[in-house]
Amino acid sequence: MNIDLDNVWGDPKFINGVPIYPVLMKDILNLYEASTCLLIPKNSMSDPKIIKMSYLSFLIEQGRYKENEHLLDKLDNLLKLVTRADFIDYDIDEKKKLIILVDGKDLIRDRDFEILREIISAQNLIETKDDSLGSDFDKAKANAKAYLSKRNGRMADLEQQIIAYRCVQKLPYDEIKNMTIYQFRKELERIDLIKSADVLQNAQYSGMVSFKDGTAIPHWLDYIKDKNPDDGVVLTGEQLKQINKKNGLVNK
Repeated sequence: MNIDLDNVWGDPKFINGVPIYPVLMKDILNLYEASTCLLIPKNSMSDPKIIKMSYLSFLIEQGRYKENEHLLDKLDNLLKLVTRADFIDYDIDEKKKLIILVDGKDLIRDRDFEILREIISAQNLIETKDDSLGSDFDKAKANAKAYLSKRNGRMADLEQQIIAYRCVQKLPYDEIKNMTIYQFRKELERIDLIKSADVLQNAQYSGMVSFKDGTAIPHWLDYIKDKNPDDGVVLTGEQLKQINKKNGLVNK
Protein backbone atom coordinates (compact mmCIF):
# COMPACT_ATOMS: atom_id res chain seq x y z
CA MET A 1 0.00 0.00 0.00
CA ASN A 2 1.48 3.32 -1.10
CA ILE A 3 0.94 5.98 1.56
CA ASP A 4 1.80 9.59 0.74
CA LEU A 5 2.05 11.87 3.78
CA ASP A 6 3.40 14.97 2.01
CA ASN A 7 0.09 16.82 2.32
CA VAL A 8 -0.26 15.90 6.00
CA TRP A 9 3.23 17.19 6.82
CA GLY A 10 2.88 20.19 4.51
CA ASP A 11 5.82 19.13 2.33
CA PRO A 12 6.16 20.25 -1.31
CA LYS A 13 5.77 18.12 -4.43
CA PHE A 14 8.25 18.54 -7.29
CA ILE A 15 7.96 19.03 -11.06
CA ASN A 16 11.31 18.94 -12.88
CA GLY A 17 12.97 19.84 -9.60
CA VAL A 18 10.64 22.82 -9.05
CA PRO A 19 9.04 22.65 -5.58
CA ILE A 20 5.26 23.11 -5.52
CA TYR A 21 4.30 24.16 -2.01
CA PRO A 22 0.93 23.80 -0.29
CA VAL A 23 -0.59 27.20 0.40
CA LEU A 24 -0.75 28.43 4.00
CA MET A 25 -3.94 29.59 5.70
CA LYS A 26 -2.67 33.17 5.79
CA ASP A 27 -2.76 33.16 1.96
CA ILE A 28 -6.06 31.31 1.52
CA LEU A 29 -7.93 34.30 0.09
CA ASN A 30 -5.12 34.98 -2.38
CA LEU A 31 -5.26 31.33 -3.46
CA TYR A 32 -9.02 31.37 -3.97
CA GLU A 33 -8.79 34.56 -6.01
CA ALA A 34 -5.84 33.41 -8.15
CA SER A 35 -6.98 29.81 -8.66
CA THR A 36 -10.10 30.89 -10.56
CA CYS A 37 -7.85 30.92 -13.65
CA LEU A 38 -7.81 27.11 -13.38
CA LEU A 39 -11.58 26.77 -13.22
CA ILE A 40 -12.58 27.88 -16.71
CA PRO A 41 -14.51 25.02 -18.40
CA LYS A 42 -12.35 24.92 -21.52
CA ASN A 43 -13.83 21.64 -22.73
CA SER A 44 -17.35 23.05 -22.87
CA MET A 45 -16.42 25.57 -25.56
CA SER A 46 -17.66 24.94 -29.09
CA ASP A 47 -14.40 25.64 -30.93
CA PRO A 48 -12.57 22.30 -31.60
CA LYS A 49 -9.24 24.14 -31.71
CA ILE A 50 -9.73 25.31 -28.12
CA ILE A 51 -10.75 21.85 -26.92
CA LYS A 52 -7.57 20.37 -28.44
CA MET A 53 -5.35 22.97 -26.75
CA SER A 54 -3.50 22.21 -23.53
CA TYR A 55 -4.89 24.19 -20.60
CA LEU A 56 -1.76 26.34 -20.37
CA SER A 57 -1.90 27.20 -24.07
CA PHE A 58 -5.59 27.99 -23.64
CA LEU A 59 -4.90 30.42 -20.79
CA ILE A 60 -2.10 32.16 -22.66
CA GLU A 61 -4.27 32.44 -25.78
CA GLN A 62 -7.25 33.82 -23.84
CA GLY A 63 -5.01 36.23 -21.93
CA ARG A 64 -4.08 37.99 -25.16
CA TYR A 65 -7.56 39.46 -25.36
CA LYS A 66 -7.93 42.71 -23.44
CA GLU A 67 -11.10 41.59 -21.68
CA ASN A 68 -9.25 38.49 -20.38
CA GLU A 69 -5.90 40.02 -19.42
CA HIS A 70 -6.73 39.40 -15.76
CA LEU A 71 -6.29 35.66 -16.42
CA LEU A 72 -2.54 35.98 -16.85
CA ASP A 73 -2.28 38.17 -13.75
CA LYS A 74 -4.09 35.47 -11.78
CA LEU A 75 -1.91 32.74 -13.28
CA ASP A 76 1.24 34.71 -12.35
CA ASN A 77 -0.02 35.22 -8.81
CA LEU A 78 -0.96 31.57 -8.45
CA LEU A 79 2.40 30.32 -9.72
CA LYS A 80 4.30 32.69 -7.41
CA LEU A 81 2.16 31.51 -4.51
CA VAL A 82 2.72 27.78 -5.04
CA THR A 83 6.39 27.97 -6.10
CA ARG A 84 7.26 30.81 -3.65
CA ALA A 85 9.10 32.46 -6.54
CA ASP A 86 9.63 36.18 -7.11
CA PHE A 87 9.48 36.08 -10.90
CA ILE A 88 7.39 34.09 -13.40
CA ASP A 89 7.80 34.28 -17.17
CA TYR A 90 6.70 32.32 -20.24
CA ASP A 91 8.75 31.22 -23.24
CA ILE A 92 8.90 28.72 -26.09
CA ASP A 93 11.30 25.74 -26.05
CA GLU A 94 13.22 24.21 -28.96
CA LYS A 95 10.12 22.20 -29.93
CA LYS A 96 8.00 25.37 -30.00
CA LYS A 97 6.16 24.29 -26.85
CA LEU A 98 5.23 26.65 -24.03
CA ILE A 99 7.34 26.63 -20.88
CA ILE A 100 7.01 28.46 -17.58
CA LEU A 101 10.23 29.97 -16.20
CA VAL A 102 10.41 30.11 -12.42
CA ASP A 103 12.83 32.79 -11.19
CA GLY A 104 14.50 32.67 -14.61
CA LYS A 105 16.07 29.23 -14.20
CA ASP A 106 13.76 26.35 -13.35
CA LEU A 107 10.98 25.47 -15.73
CA ILE A 108 7.61 23.76 -15.96
CA ARG A 109 6.75 22.46 -19.43
CA ASP A 110 3.40 22.71 -21.14
CA ARG A 111 2.93 18.94 -20.85
CA ASP A 112 3.47 19.16 -17.07
CA PHE A 113 0.81 21.79 -16.49
CA GLU A 114 -1.98 19.23 -15.94
CA ILE A 115 0.20 17.60 -13.28
CA LEU A 116 0.64 21.03 -11.70
CA ARG A 117 -3.14 21.54 -11.63
CA GLU A 118 -3.62 18.15 -9.97
CA ILE A 119 -0.97 18.93 -7.34
CA ILE A 120 -2.52 22.32 -6.53
CA SER A 121 -5.94 20.69 -6.31
CA ALA A 122 -4.79 17.91 -3.97
CA GLN A 123 -2.56 20.09 -1.78
CA ASN A 124 -5.21 22.74 -1.19
CA LEU A 125 -8.45 20.73 -1.48
CA ILE A 126 -9.86 22.72 -4.40
CA GLU A 127 -11.51 21.21 -7.47
CA THR A 128 -9.74 22.17 -10.71
CA LYS A 129 -10.68 19.27 -13.00
CA ASP A 130 -12.41 20.26 -16.24
CA ASP A 131 -15.17 17.69 -16.66
CA SER A 132 -17.69 20.20 -17.90
CA LEU A 133 -20.69 18.89 -19.80
CA GLY A 134 -21.64 22.33 -21.07
CA SER A 135 -22.74 25.67 -19.71
CA ASP A 136 -26.40 24.65 -19.28
CA PHE A 137 -25.34 21.69 -17.16
CA ASP A 138 -23.01 23.89 -15.10
CA LYS A 139 -25.78 26.43 -14.49
CA ALA A 140 -28.15 23.68 -13.40
CA LYS A 141 -25.56 22.35 -10.93
CA ALA A 142 -24.94 25.83 -9.53
CA ASN A 143 -28.68 26.43 -9.08
CA ALA A 144 -29.12 23.05 -7.38
CA LYS A 145 -26.25 23.73 -4.98
CA ALA A 146 -27.68 27.16 -4.13
CA TYR A 147 -31.10 25.62 -3.45
CA LEU A 148 -29.65 22.86 -1.24
CA SER A 149 -27.58 25.41 0.66
CA LYS A 150 -30.70 27.44 1.48
CA ARG A 151 -32.71 24.35 2.36
CA ASN A 152 -30.07 22.78 4.59
CA GLY A 153 -28.95 25.99 6.28
CA ARG A 154 -25.68 27.83 5.87
CA MET A 155 -22.44 26.27 6.97
CA ALA A 156 -20.05 28.45 8.92
CA ASP A 157 -18.05 30.68 6.59
CA LEU A 158 -14.26 30.75 6.58
CA GLU A 159 -14.01 33.37 9.32
CA GLN A 160 -16.30 31.38 11.61
CA GLN A 161 -14.46 28.12 10.85
CA ILE A 162 -11.15 29.71 11.88
CA ILE A 163 -12.68 31.02 15.11
CA ALA A 164 -14.29 27.62 15.82
CA TYR A 165 -10.97 25.87 15.24
CA ARG A 166 -9.21 28.24 17.65
CA CYS A 167 -11.91 27.69 20.30
CA VAL A 168 -11.56 23.91 20.09
CA GLN A 169 -7.80 23.60 19.61
CA LYS A 170 -6.87 26.70 21.59
CA LEU A 171 -4.08 27.57 19.17
CA PRO A 172 -2.88 31.16 18.71
CA TYR A 173 -4.05 32.70 15.44
CA ASP A 174 -0.44 33.03 14.28
CA GLU A 175 -0.08 29.25 14.40
CA ILE A 176 -3.32 28.78 12.46
CA LYS A 177 -2.06 31.25 9.85
CA ASN A 178 1.00 29.09 9.26
CA MET A 179 -0.89 25.81 8.87
CA THR A 180 -1.49 24.60 5.34
CA ILE A 181 -5.04 24.78 4.02
CA TYR A 182 -4.99 20.98 3.75
CA GLN A 183 -4.05 20.55 7.41
CA PHE A 184 -6.71 23.02 8.57
CA ARG A 185 -9.53 21.49 6.48
CA LYS A 186 -8.67 17.89 7.33
CA GLU A 187 -8.27 18.61 11.04
CA LEU A 188 -11.57 20.48 11.15
CA GLU A 189 -13.27 17.53 9.45
CA ARG A 190 -11.75 15.09 11.96
CA ILE A 191 -12.73 17.29 14.92
CA ASP A 192 -16.33 17.26 13.65
CA LEU A 193 -16.30 13.45 13.54
CA ILE A 194 -14.73 13.19 17.02
CA LYS A 195 -17.35 15.50 18.53
CA SER A 196 -20.21 13.63 16.85
CA ALA A 197 -18.83 10.25 17.94
CA ASP A 198 -18.46 11.44 21.54
CA VAL A 199 -22.05 12.67 21.72
CA LEU A 200 -23.57 9.51 20.22
CA GLN A 201 -21.39 7.07 22.20
CA ASN A 202 -22.08 8.89 25.48
CA ALA A 203 -25.80 8.84 24.70
CA GLN A 204 -25.63 5.09 23.98
CA TYR A 205 -23.67 4.22 27.13
CA SER A 206 -25.87 6.37 29.36
CA GLY A 207 -28.99 4.50 28.24
CA MET A 208 -30.78 7.79 27.60
CA VAL A 209 -31.04 7.01 23.89
CA SER A 210 -31.62 3.63 22.24
CA PHE A 211 -30.39 2.70 18.80
CA LYS A 212 -31.72 0.07 16.43
CA ASP A 213 -29.81 -3.19 16.26
CA GLY A 214 -27.02 -2.98 13.73
CA THR A 215 -26.81 0.81 13.90
CA ALA A 216 -23.21 1.84 13.34
CA ILE A 217 -22.11 4.39 15.92
CA PRO A 218 -19.29 6.56 14.50
CA HIS A 219 -15.84 6.11 15.97
CA TRP A 220 -13.29 8.91 16.25
CA LEU A 221 -10.88 6.94 14.00
CA ASP A 222 -13.42 6.05 11.30
CA TYR A 223 -12.22 6.48 7.73
CA ILE A 224 -13.45 9.77 6.24
CA LYS A 225 -14.17 9.54 2.53
CA ASP A 226 -13.16 12.42 0.30
CA LYS A 227 -16.23 14.46 -0.57
CA ASN A 228 -17.37 14.86 -4.14
CA PRO A 229 -18.39 18.49 -4.75
CA ASP A 230 -21.40 17.21 -6.73
CA ASP A 231 -22.71 14.87 -4.01
CA GLY A 232 -26.41 15.43 -3.51
CA VAL A 233 -26.63 17.48 -6.70
CA VAL A 234 -25.79 15.15 -9.60
CA LEU A 235 -27.27 11.64 -9.77
CA THR A 236 -25.06 8.70 -10.59
CA GLY A 237 -26.19 6.11 -13.10
CA GLU A 238 -27.05 3.67 -10.29
CA GLN A 239 -29.11 6.29 -8.44
CA LEU A 240 -31.00 7.05 -11.64
CA LYS A 241 -31.76 3.33 -12.14
CA GLN A 242 -33.15 3.08 -8.60
CA ILE A 243 -35.40 6.11 -9.13
CA ASN A 244 -36.67 4.73 -12.44
CA LYS A 245 -37.31 1.32 -10.87
CA LYS A 246 -39.22 2.91 -8.01
CA ASN A 247 -41.40 4.83 -10.45
CA GLY A 248 -42.03 1.82 -12.70
CA LEU A 249 -39.81 3.13 -15.49
CA VAL A 250 -37.61 0.87 -17.59
CA ASN A 251 -34.07 1.92 -18.47
CA LYS A 252 -33.30 1.45 -22.14
